[in-house]
Amino acid sequence: MSVPMPEGNVRPTRREERRAATVAEIKALARRQLATAGTGGLSLRGIAREMRMASAALFRYFDSQADLITALCVDAYNSKADAMESARSKHDSDPAAQWRAVCIAVREWALQHPADYALISGTPLPGYQAQPEQTGPAAARVVAVLGAAYLAAVGAGIADPARTSVHAISAGPLLASMVPGDAEFDTAVIGIIANAWASILGFVSAEVFGSLSALVVDVDALYDSHIATVMTGMGYQSTVGS
Repeated sequence: MSVPMPEGNVRPTRREERRAATVAEIKALARRQLATAGTGGLSLRGIAREMRMASAALFRYFDSQADLITALCVDAYNSKADAMESARSKHDSDPAAQWRAVCIAVREWALQHPADYALISGTPLPGYQAQPEQTGPAAARVVAVLGAAYLAAVGAGIADPARTSVHAISAGPLLASMVPGDAEFDTAVIGIIANAWASILGFVSAEVFGSLSALVVDVDALYDSHIATVMTGMGYQSTVGS
C-alpha cells in the first residue's frame, strides 16, 4: 500500500515526492487499462511493462492487485462525491434544487469518467471483493450528500416523506458500516433515498453501458424528466428550484 503523504505544512521529501508520483502513474495506467479493456483487463504485468520496471517492483507500492483496485475504488468514490458536493453547495439557499443538482452531477461525472463509474457501479472485477472498512469511508461520502440534499428539502417543508409510497426500510449492514454506531436511522427516509438512488443509477448505467442514447434522440431531456419523476416519488412538492 502506498505511504501516506505528510499532512499540514510539512514539505514532503524528494523520496516521498518520487513515490507519490510513481503511485499516481500506476493508478493512471490502471485506469487507462480499465477504460480500454474493461474491468477484466487490469494487468500489473502490463503496467510494469509500460513503466519499464520489473513486475515485482510494483509490490513496493501496492501489496497486491486487489490493493491497487481498492485504491482506485476509493479515488472513484471520492471523485464522485466531490462532484456531488460541489453541485449541492451551489444551491445551499435552495433546498428544492439540491437533489436535482446532485443527480445532474452524478450523470455528468459518470459520462466523463466511464471507467471509474464501471469500477464502482458496473461489472465487478473477477475475484475482487471490496472490503467495507477500506472503501466504506469514501462511499459514505456519496451517501452523506444524498441524505443531506433530501433532508434539507424535508426540513424546509419542500419534501414530505409521508407523501411517498415507499415503505419503511431498515438499514443493511453496508449502510450501517458507513455511519457512526450511535446514529439513529429514519427507516422511511432510508427507503426513499435508496429507492431514488437505485432509479438514478439505473438510468445512468443504461446510458453508460447500454443503448439508451440509440433508443432516444434527446437523452438530456429524458434524464431531466426522469429526475422530476424520481423527485415526485420522493414527496417533493416541486421538482424545480426557485
